[in-house]
Amino acid sequence: MSTVIPVSIPRWQWRTFAADLPSLALRFPELVQGSERRVDEIHLVCLKSSHHAFLRGSTLELRWRKEVGPEGFELWDTVLHSSLPFRGEQLARLWSAWGLPGPAPNIEYRTVASFLDEAIAPNPTVIPVTLTRWRREGRLHGIDCSVEAVEIRGAAAMQSLSLEHEDPALIEQLLIELGLDARDNVNFLQGIKTALGLPATDARERTWARKSNASF
Repeated sequence: MSTVIPVSIPRWQWRTFAADLPSLALRFPELVQGSERRVDEIHLVCLKSSHHAFLRGSTLELRWRKEVGPEGFELWDTVLHSSLPFRGEQLARLWSAWGLPGPAPNIEYRTVASFLDEAIAPNPTVIPVTLTRWRREGRLHGIDCSVEAVEIRGAAAMQSLSLEHEDPALIEQLLIELGLDARDNVNFLQGIKTALGLPATDARERTWARKSNASF
């Protein structure tokens, strides 16, 4: 069992979902320098929380939305990175993020299937969403960029662009260069909720417009 969180620095992120992203990537090839790779994930969409949990293979990750800056960018921090088997005592942070009672500390889930069936299924406010991401990554002016097609079972495919960096001012400058500075920030979790017609945690979570305030 591994619950060691890789050393990381909380990073600011801006994301959009739009149909015109392939043409944008053609104009700025630095956005997609890497080869396309497929990523299969199960996202645990909690209707009561804006924190983001997902399964990738046998690994469970929780990204905590720490802050929303004055320009609407969000600061995300990985606070849980755990591999099978999952133990109840080590998953306390996940249920705390969701505001839900967790399993007994001594319980153990040895497979993803048992975790979903025994821990997730009894909570009607947590919905497992299976999806595939076809991702190409790049780097422009020192900012990590990702352009991806997202296929969600039961929903239409989406195109998404994300920008990440420790300095939100640099993200702001790049958005101006890309001509995207007028678009609101829609994080990946909210993109899933919107695609499936699920309600936002609160009205302010639908999009993060410019000059919005942090909310948890």
